[in-house]
Amino acid sequence: MDQEVFGGDNPESYYDEGLTASMKGDLNRAIECFERAINLDRSMASAYHQLGKCYARLGHTNKAIKLLIEVVKNRPRLVAARVDLGIALTAAGDLKQAKAQFDSVLSARPTDAKALIGLAEVEFAGGNWPGALQYAETALENSGATYPIMFMIGRCAKLVGDEPGSRRALTKATDIIEKYIETNESKPEGHYLLGELAFLQGEFVTALESFRRAEDRVETGRSYAAYSENFSLIDSLARQAQCYERIDRVERAKEIANQIRELNPNHPVCKALLESSNENPSE
Repeated sequence: MDQEVFGGDNPESYYDEGLTASMKGDLNRAIECFERAINLDRSMASAYHQLGKCYARLGHTNKAIKLLIEVVKNRPRLVAARVDLGIALTAAGDLKQAKAQFDSVLSARPTDAKALIGLAEVEFAGGNWPGALQYAETALENSGATYPIMFMIGRCAKLVGDEPGSRRALTKATDIIEKYIETNESKPEGHYLLGELAFLQGEFVTALESFRRAEDRVETGRSYAAYSENFSLIDSLARQAQCYERIDRVERAKEIANQIRELNPNHPVCKALLESSNENPSE
């Protein structure tokens, strides 16, 4: 590790440096620091936990799961690690094991909002929209209106045919993010989430504008997180490409897909857009 850390060559200093780097979105630096902390103290569960979260944010889901399983095994009462493991398992498509993690949290803390939304994500991933909506509404009853809860209610209500309920929830979610932007206008997170909300409601031109504003504020190589949503420059570009595709500007979507390919040739949106354009050469 080339950079020194404030506080000296000890696990606590590297852990603190890793947290700071993670909050700034410099995940590669954070991983270096957490790994160094672990090398100095193999029993430091918090460093394993944060390392797993970093890998999950980077999309290295299997690495994240392996680390988080060890944390939960050694610290079974550490609720945050169990929730993060459930999220990683959901991302990996292991819905049965993900559900088991969230159920375990709720057995001890029946009103835990993160676990309830985790179960909503599990049901959503499995195509059970009514079940996902029920978990989200339970989270709302116990924890009040937060962005993750209202966003989940909004998209589930839409899929079960409750358009008024969906609009109400998404309007509330939009209000929450707009208030966030009032004091964080120069940060990309709020603009990206506004784009997500507009995209979900089919307002693709509005979504495009928000994703562009997010792109203007992101730094290359940084990863951003807000309300459990993780994204980077590539994700902002990918969402723009999807917006252009939805408004029938396929060539512009393809241009951005090629731009993404230079940064990450395996990005799923990039591959899907380019494959689609190859299948429809007349477009």
